[in-house]
Amino acid sequence: MKKLVQALLFSVVFIAVDKLSYIHPIGHLNITPWNPPAALEVLFLYWAGNAWMAWVYITLGLSDALVRDTSLFTPAVVLGNAVLVACYASIAVCFRYLLKRPLVAQQRHELIKLGAVLVLGAAFTAVLYVTTQTLIGALPNDSMFNAMHRFFIGDLLGFFVVLPLVFVATDVRRRAQYRAMFCSGMFWFLVALLAACLWLIFSLPMEQQMKYFFSLFFILALLAATYSLPGATFAAALIQLPLVFSTSQVGVDSSVLMDMQIVMLTLSLTGLIIGMVVDERMRAEQKLRDSLQLIAAGELAGALAHELHQPMSALSAYSESAMMLLHEADRDPSRLDKAKEVLTKVVSETLRASDIVRGLRSYFIGGASNLQKVSARKIVEDCVERLQKNADKAGVTLEKKFEHQNDALLVDVVQLNTAIGNLLKNAMDVSQAGMSVLICVADAPNHQLSIRVFDQGPRLVDDVVEQVFRPFYTQKKDGLGLGLSVSKSLVENNGGVLRYLDHPTKCFEIILPSERTQL
Repeated sequence: MKKLVQALLFSVVFIAVDKLSYIHPIGHLNITPWNPPAALEVLFLYWAGNAWMAWVYITLGLSDALVRDTSLFTPAVVLGNAVLVACYASIAVCFRYLLKRPLVAQQRHELIKLGAVLVLGAAFTAVLYVTTQTLIGALPNDSMFNAMHRFFIGDLLGFFVVLPLVFVATDVRRRAQYRAMFCSGMFWFLVALLAACLWLIFSLPMEQQMKYFFSLFFILALLAATYSLPGATFAAALIQLPLVFSTSQVGVDSSVLMDMQIVMLTLSLTGLIIGMVVDERMRAEQKLRDSLQLIAAGELAGALAHELHQPMSALSAYSESAMMLLHEADRDPSRLDKAKEVLTKVVSETLRASDIVRGLRSYFIGGASNLQKVSARKIVEDCVERLQKNADKAGVTLEKKFEHQNDALLVDVVQLNTAIGNLLKNAMDVSQAGMSVLICVADAPNHQLSIRVFDQGPRLVDDVVEQVFRPFYTQKKDGLGLGLSVSKSLVENNGGVLRYLDHPTKCFEIILPSERTQL
């Protein structure tokens, strides 16, 4: 029953669209420069299956009778519609088995495959249909090649406007994109600008319109670049509407209309290509973010282990003390009160460990931080203490210098520990035995704190400075090139800035707002 309702809906929509798009046919044949019904046939056969070819055939006959007042039993209609249904069913089969995911496809090579199917399918249909009509005498021989050209362009434009719009719009994975697009003021501004341009163009005489059509490329490119395929397909369909309405009401030379439709086809293809490229860029950025988050997980796990070491050690010691005190409580009741005090410390250390884990989890879920009031001096001393053994092995001296008054920070301790630790490790990596690495904490303008890491390694050249914070950029043979990019992300997540300074001495600097600035 559901499929029958869908089939009836297809027939109604098909006849209505055929009526609107029936512009400058050749004779009584549906050879128009704008042919969206062809795309509707392919869509229906793709979704319903080739078992419904007979239904499509009947719908084509009814449309011929209602729209073109053509007898259903002429050879041109009987044989011509059979050719059309067979050709469009073949395109639907290619979609189903060759492309697997037509137009929902996310990659450039899939778009190329799609375009090849549509171009070859439209060309084969045009040649076969027009040749058949010529052989049975429905078309004169001298109109054969002109008819093929018009039929090919009409079908191809219908395919590239209607199919992307429907397939992309029905992709459930793009619902979030559509919601964001329709809720964007910029989107509606661009749509209004596009509508204004279309109104200006179609208010001109037909012979002057062609000169201004190319202004639409800019707006279509903006929509495709900003909103990828949803924006591109929506804009391409919107551009077609005034052409359909204007040419159905005003007489126009068929050659002029053909030129306009070729421009429209170029517009649609341009939008699809730009939209696909933007889609690829968005997926690449998402993969990069995912990769960085995984790497950050490893970096943060080390800091987490360090941060949890003290509370877990305390928990172990307090738990043992509590057990001993409870065991001795039978002989000495005063031990019970001491046991309660120790158990209170157990709870406190447990909560501390929980806060550390919660902060890490929040970062991975949404970048949120577990903000705590902490001394800048304590964070630096903890980082130096954690890396002291590595420095001793490398023969590098770690030095600390504190020149600040505003000591309090409101930061995620685990994240900031990781960022500072990465800077110290990088400084140690470029230092030779006997060299020193200095970390200095000082006041900065606007009630901020500056944490600088100095080393005696070689300075960075200008082209390296421009790339040093980019993911996967490294000059180390065994490095991943993620330490600085991860550190930058973590610092910015805490409201700070990480930068490289080369004057008067080489260093990496973290600028963080003080605790009172953030309150």
